Amino acid sequence: MRELYKKYRPKTLAKMVGNEATVQTLQNMLERKTVPHTILFHGPSGCGKTTLARILKEELQCSSMDFKEMNCSDFRGIDTVRDIMRTMNMAPTGGSCRIWLLDEVHQMSKDGQNAALKMLEDTPAHVYFILCTTDPQKIIKTIRTRCCELPVELLKEDEVKTLISKVLKKEEQTMTEEQLEEIALCSGGSARKALVILDRVLN
Repeated sequence: MRELYKKYRPKTLAKMVGNEATVQTLQNMLERKTVPHTILFHGPSGCGKTTLARILKEELQCSSMDFKEMNCSDFRGIDTVRDIMRTMNMAPTGGSCRIWLLDEVHQMSKDGQNAALKMLEDTPAHVYFILCTTDPQKIIKTIRTRCCELPVELLKEDEVKTLISKVLKKEEQTMTEEQLEEIALCSGGSARKALVILDRVLN
């Protein structure tokens, strides 16, 4: 059985709970067809940065073959950046664009970040880079100035309770108000953590 946080990961902007300003900004960009080619989502772990990136993948009609999700803590260096630069001019294979999602981009080495500047400056029209980080201060200034920065925040307590209530309804389960408040408190505002706790409680 799939974990709740995976089963109920939002697939559209309309299904996102919280972060209304950032969600509305993305919605406006999509409607006006003005989505920047480099976006930086920053905020605490478990607040929806990667989820927003995957929603953009669908909205921009990027195929799974053309969507590359990479954790910068795994490579960190210049060679991977050079590999991206060698392949990013290739046309999309199944959709309208190619997207690289660089998660925890602050863990990329300084040399790697400096090497990435060139690809962020000379991004082809069919390529988008989505950077996600929990620590934007560790990203060099020259990269940040080339990005459209969008903050993603932890949920408020009532937003966590709303999320849990929606999931409970779909799972045909019930819970007391005290239990809802306890999970919301323990989650610390993280949607992912809230659903992980809920999974544990229901099981």
